[in-house]
Amino acid sequence: MGQQHDAPEPEDFSLSIRDPALREQRKQAAKAVVMASILMTVAVWACLSIFWGSTYLLEHYFPNAKVYVYDFDSAANANPLLGPYVVNFMESTLSQPVHMGVIIRDTGGKTLADVENEIVNEKAWAAIVINSNATTMFQEALAGTGGLLDGEYAPKGAISLLSVGARWFQVVDEYIFPFLTQYMQTPTLEASHAAAAGYLSTATPAEISGLSQTQRAALATPFASQETNLRPIYATQWSGSAPLEAGLIYYIIFAFHIALFLFFSRAPLMQSIKSKGRRLTFISTLTLRFLPLLPVYLILSLSYSLINLAFLLPMDGNGHARFGPQSGFMSKFTSAFFWMLNLMTLFALGLAMESMITLLTVKFIPFFLITWIILNITSSFFPPTFMEHFYKYGYAMPFFHSTTGAKHIMWGARDRLGLNFGVLTAWTVLSICSLSLFEFFLRRKDTKRERKERAHDVEGRAD
Repeated sequence: MGQQHDAPEPEDFSLSIRDPALREQRKQAAKAVVMASILMTVAVWACLSIFWGSTYLLEHYFPNAKVYVYDFDSAANANPLLGPYVVNFMESTLSQPVHMGVIIRDTGGKTLADVENEIVNEKAWAAIVINSNATTMFQEALAGTGGLLDGEYAPKGAISLLSVGARWFQVVDEYIFPFLTQYMQTPTLEASHAAAAGYLSTATPAEISGLSQTQRAALATPFASQETNLRPIYATQWSGSAPLEAGLIYYIIFAFHIALFLFFSRAPLMQSIKSKGRRLTFISTLTLRFLPLLPVYLILSLSYSLINLAFLLPMDGNGHARFGPQSGFMSKFTSAFFWMLNLMTLFALGLAMESMITLLTVKFIPFFLITWIILNITSSFFPPTFMEHFYKYGYAMPFFHSTTGAKHIMWGARDRLGLNFGVLTAWTVLSICSLSLFEFFLRRKDTKRERKERAHDVEGRAD
C-alpha cells in the first residue's frame, strides 16, 4: 500500500494577515475601527447624557408641579377644626428645600366635581381637598348623632388627595401620592390633637367613660387623608405600560429595519437602470421610495395594535374616553382609533428614517437611530415638568404624542387626540418634504457629476 500524504493546503487559505500585500487594506481597516470608536464615544457622551440628564435631580423640579389646595371645611364651618391646619402647613412647605408647587385656591362656586375635572384636564398635578364635612363629621360622630360610614367612623373621609395615575404613573405613584400622604401627616395629627383636646377639656369623666366604640374611634383619630386616583390603572391593565416605554423603542427599531430592507431591495433595480444609461423620472423615484412603505406600515402597525389587544388592554378609556361605551356608535371603532394612532406614529418615526438614510447613507444611519431613540424616549419616560427647560422639546416628539394619545384611549387620561394626531401628521409631512428635497439635491449632484465626466471625456478625445 502506498504511503498516504495529507492533501496540500489550498492556496486560497495560505495568506497571512501580516502579509505585506495587505498593508494598505490593514491601514484602511484600522482607520475604520478608530473612526467607529471615536463616533461611538461621541454618541455615548452626546446622546446618553441627554437621557441621564432627564432623570437627574428630579426633586429639584418639584416646585414646577402644581398642587391645588381647596379648603371646603373652612368655607362650610364657622369654627373649622381641620382646614386652617392643612392650609397653614402647606403654605409653610414652600420654604422647604424640596416642595411641590402649592397653590391655595378659592372655593367660591366650586364643587368637588369641578376640582376633579381640573385635575383630569391637567390644570394641576394633584389637589388636596379638605372636605366640607370634615369638622361636622367628627362632631356628629363624637356626639353619637351621625358622621358614620357603614356604621363606622371613617377619618379618611376628611381629606381627599386627588391625582390622575394614568397621566404619568411613574410620577404619580412614586412621587405625587407618597409626597402628599407624607405632607398630610403633620397637619392631620396637629388638628386631631387639638380636636381631641378640645373635647376632653370640657367632657366629664362620666361622659368619657360612656363613649361608645365608634365615639372612641373618632376621638382617637379624628382626621386622616385618603388617596383618590381619578383615572387608575387597574391590576389587569399593567401590560399597557409596554407600548408606552419599551414597546415604542422596539417599534422604532422595526422602522429602522424596514428602511434598511427597502434600501437594499431598491439597490439592484437602481443599479440595473443605471447600467443601461437611463434614469428614473423624479416622480418615479419618489414613487419607488414612498409606495412600498404604505402596505408595510399598515401591516406592521396593525400587528403592533393587535399585540396590545391580545393582552386585553381597554380601548374605551375605562369608560372615560370620548368614544367609550357611553358614546354609542363611536364605541365600535375604538380599536380602529388605536390602530390609526399607531399607524401615524410609525409614519412619523419611519419616514424620518427613510429621509435620513438618503442623506447619511447606510454607513451612518445607525447613529441617527441612536439619536432618534434617545430624543424620543427621554420625552416619554418622565414628564418635561420635572426636567430642565431644555427638555421642553419633548412636547413636540412623536413618542410623547403617541403615549399621551394611548393613555387616553386605554385609561381615560386627558383627551388631546386632536393635538396628538396633528403633531404626528406634522412630523410625517416634514419627513416627506425632507426626503423629497434630499432626493432632488442628490439627483442634481449626480447630474452635475455626469456632465463633468462627459466634458472630461470630450476633452480627452479632442487631445
